Amino acid sequence: MTTTHPYPHRMQYQITQADYNALRTRLSDAIPEDSAGDIHTLLFTSYRNRVSAFSTNTSQAAGLTEARFSLHYFDNDPSYLLLERWLGQESSTVMMTEAECRALLSGETDWMLDCRNPVLQDFHSSLTERMLLPQILLTYHREIYTLDGLDLWVALDSDIRATLQHMDFLDPELLARDTAGQEGRLLMEISYSSVIPDHVLCLLEETAPRRKLLA
Repeated sequence: MTTTHPYPHRMQYQITQADYNALRTRLSDAIPEDSAGDIHTLLFTSYRNRVSAFSTNTSQAAGLTEARFSLHYFDNDPSYLLLERWLGQESSTVMMTEAECRALLSGETDWMLDCRNPVLQDFHSSLTERMLLPQILLTYHREIYTLDGLDLWVALDSDIRATLQHMDFLDPELLARDTAGQEGRLLMEISYSSVIPDHVLCLLEETAPRRKLLA
């Protein structure tokens, strides 16, 4: 299973095919690949925020403090799912069963009322009070390279495709059909604890000069 965001800070870049090939070769020569696999992610957003006219700086700043949620499963196996909550720069996760996820996608959320996990409690509150709903479904392949002695890793994401057919989330074959014909994007993500060392920045400059910072 691939991991996501083990450190509090991250930078994300859009990269070209040439950048991807050069980075993959350079990283593979320097350090062993830590893990790799396919990831399916369902992102949730608040439609109340979309229809409300948040025009003041105060309301926009308040929106930044609201929790963001996403569901993940790995290597085409929906029997193991993770619900991830991002609050500012901090991430928390909780396991969800396939049956629970299917109930959620069908609009059934009462099963969360008896859950004591704070992530699930917050998720239920967000679904009911913030009108949080599934929005975008992403599927991609991730390779992770861990740099020895550093609280830092580099992830290369390839064949990134998207669909709005969230009811197909748990069916990899339907996902493949929904995204057929898309030209998968390529991204690089650096996750780190405090700083990115100069030699890592130099490696990026040498091997991915066309990268575009996204986050």
